[in-house]
Amino acid sequence: MKKTFAFVLIVISSMGSLFAQSSDFIPGGNVIFEDNFSKDPVGDFPARWSTSSEGSVVELDGFPGKWLKVNGNVAVNPELKKKLPEDCTIEFDLVVKKESCRVHFGITPISDVASGNVHYKNISVTLQNMVGYPDIVINKDVQDISSKRDFSMEGYIDRILHVSIAINKTRFRVYLDETKVVDMPKLLIPEYRNNFFVAGGTSIPAPPDGIYISNIRIAAGEADARRLLIKQLFEQGSVVTNDISFNPQTNEMTQQSLPLLDTLGQALVADPNLNIQINGMEQAPVMTQGTTSTGAINEEMVKQKVEKMKAYLVEKFHLKVDRIVTGISNKIKTKTDAMQNTKTGQKIKGFLTEIVKL
Repeated sequence: MKKTFAFVLIVISSMGSLFAQSSDFIPGGNVIFEDNFSKDPVGDFPARWSTSSEGSVVELDGFPGKWLKVNGNVAVNPELKKKLPEDCTIEFDLVVKKESCRVHFGITPISDVASGNVHYKNISVTLQNMVGYPDIVINKDVQDISSKRDFSMEGYIDRILHVSIAINKTRFRVYLDETKVVDMPKLLIPEYRNNFFVAGGTSIPAPPDGIYISNIRIAAGEADARRLLIKQLFEQGSVVTNDISFNPQTNEMTQQSLPLLDTLGQALVADPNLNIQINGMEQAPVMTQGTTSTGAINEEMVKQKVEKMKAYLVEKFHLKVDRIVTGISNKIKTKTDAMQNTKTGQKIKGFLTEIVKL
């Protein structure tokens, strides 16, 4: 049986990718480029774009507005006045038909796709429908690094799919609707931020239909939360976060917690004079077996958690054990909103971590 259209993610990196349902994408506030082709005549190539071959603005039955049709073996890019900033977001709407060509999008050191072959130099995501191939392939330029088969695109044909990309210095994240499909903290180097592109993949025989994009928005954004946390540690001497969490059944750190600890570990490696204390505090009362009392804190459990953080940092980054001190606190002082949910005004339940510069 022929496989329905599936995503294959092709991403340049020496590191893996992490799949998670996510709503942590925050669009940049300072718009660099925005286009929905409303001012371009149907049948023309849009005025603010470049192409390696061709392309045209069209109207699609059942979909509002105008769309840029990109055929197979054709690449397009916006005409940007400057290269992408190190903190930015890229968003666009995508429509894929049942008989569309593969979809290829990402960033590239090639400023204008008319002047070079973008397929050989890019950080990108590819969507394809090829029987026997993995759904996800992690790739460096034209070299496959690894592959995955656990992300299906059934149900995404003939409807609008919103694509979001977040770039924060070396970090590269990709979201498909509300799903974060790529999060690589050490992927980018400056040369790849010259431009954003979308391309139609090639195949023999050529697919009868192209792909369609619209509502493109590129904006400068803020540095990601992990970098800001380290910046605050150096400037203010301490930080508090509730982004380090533990599985309630196993008391092991969640995978979502590791990137923050990795950023902290990298800071410790970069500055041999930096020593820290990690304090833990349970925001919600920990209920011990056989008791219904409130306000009880399982100090042994808290101690285990901070010791696991220390062990992770020491082992992964080969740090001397005396550079990290651990402790337990019932009164973590913070000027951040970690203690309170600003939307509801209620205290956030869970585990708080305080990192203090010694």
